[in-house]
Amino acid sequence: MSKELAAQRRKEILAAARRCFSARGFHATGMAHIAKEFGMSAGHIYNYFPSKNAIIEAIVQEGMEGFYANHEAFKACQGDYEKLHAHLSNTFKRLFTNERTCLSLEILSAASHDPNLQAMLHETDRKVRGYLRETVGYLEGDDERLVDARVDLMMAQFEGIGLRKLRNPDFDLEMVTQLMAERIAMPRAYLKARLQALEEKA
Repeated sequence: MSKELAAQRRKEILAAARRCFSARGFHATGMAHIAKEFGMSAGHIYNYFPSKNAIIEAIVQEGMEGFYANHEAFKACQGDYEKLHAHLSNTFKRLFTNERTCLSLEILSAASHDPNLQAMLHETDRKVRGYLRETVGYLEGDDERLVDARVDLMMAQFEGIGLRKLRNPDFDLEMVTQLMAERIAMPRAYLKARLQALEEKA
């Protein structure tokens, strides 16, 4: 089998696994369920992934690759509100589906009972935070804690969108996208002034 075909098979298996995990839950899903969703035998699945955890690891890795590509496109929109808004709108519609949010919750739940999976998620989060620390940039006089807090706040805002959409059936994704684009597009000098004002009031 060619490398291209093998890579395509892996992607198809991961897509089937995501659907199963989202619909049935991680622990209620067996390799047989994934195989049935994929349309081949469980033995065929094992040729590509030795376990469910290996599938989860591959899903997380795939998500990381998507994050890097998406963030590079995001950086290319800086300074242009219209491009930024369009990029966020397309990205949010693709990422913040109920299926993807449920999958993320299933992975987090599975990790809470599996030290190896938890360690992998912690390492993934560390890599993302390190990447964002470099791309978010610094304001003059920033200290390390402030930069770390800015990154964590940014990640919390984005990660929370999926949860709010899942819990609120009337969630207005387009309006939230517009507000997020406006917030990101704010001049850095304004953000610094706001920060100083808050510190003076404290």
